[in-house]
Amino acid sequence: MATLTLNIEGPPGRVPASTLATVLTESLHILEDLRRSVARNQQVKWYVTGLRMGSAVAVLAADDLTDAPLRVSHEYIHGLGVVESGEGLPSYFPDSSLTSLVRMTKVLGSDDARSLRASIGQDGESEVARVTKAAGAHVGELRSPRAHALGSITGILDTISLRGQRPKFQVLDPVSRRPVMCQFSTARTEAVKEVLGRRVTVQGTIIRNAKGQPLRVEEPAFEVVAQTPPLTGLVGIDPEFTGGLPLDKYMELVRAW
Repeated sequence: MATLTLNIEGPPGRVPASTLATVLTESLHILEDLRRSVARNQQVKWYVTGLRMGSAVAVLAADDLTDAPLRVSHEYIHGLGVVESGEGLPSYFPDSSLTSLVRMTKVLGSDDARSLRASIGQDGESEVARVTKAAGAHVGELRSPRAHALGSITGILDTISLRGQRPKFQVLDPVSRRPVMCQFSTARTEAVKEVLGRRVTVQGTIIRNAKGQPLRVEEPAFEVVAQTPPLTGLVGIDPEFTGGLPLDKYMELVRAW
């Protein structure tokens, strides 16, 4: 079972309860967003398995036999480290997660709560990230548009949001592994719903940040990417395609070449 430990670093017995509550609430929001991106249909429910005094430590665990909790935890830790360094926006973090991250960092940086140390452990190994108030400033800078140009992004259309003045859909860019938001008119709602979960190419004006990461696509037009026939289908068309070998043996020979 993978465990996620959230340690608010501050003087013993002086970390405000409201700070712990904020860190837990916003972390759970981020974990749920990441579950949708990296675990897809797998449900993950987190439990508090430990609370410790000293600084302020909360231990979360998911009673799940799959690898989904570990994958989600890994992306959470990796994302915190990326934002703290300022090297870019983290993989798989949608706008809602970035907003939660900013809220979380606002309660850090005081004498009572200097930083958040997050870690996961699995089979004796551990991954650690430390987040300070600087991470929130980095998010603000990295969410600012710096360049725009006509282009296209191909990925899975995996989220539709009808909230706000204009509905939006999200495409996961496989290059940056960033969720890219695209606004569309309500008249196209049914057309967008029909391609939910399918691979699409979105064309329009791509807005990027200072690191070149795509933030959103304005005035998007999209089309479904046609599926290519599987290799087994090609073998069916030409039974001599593998020279009489079973497909798995044929692929071993191809890789050896």
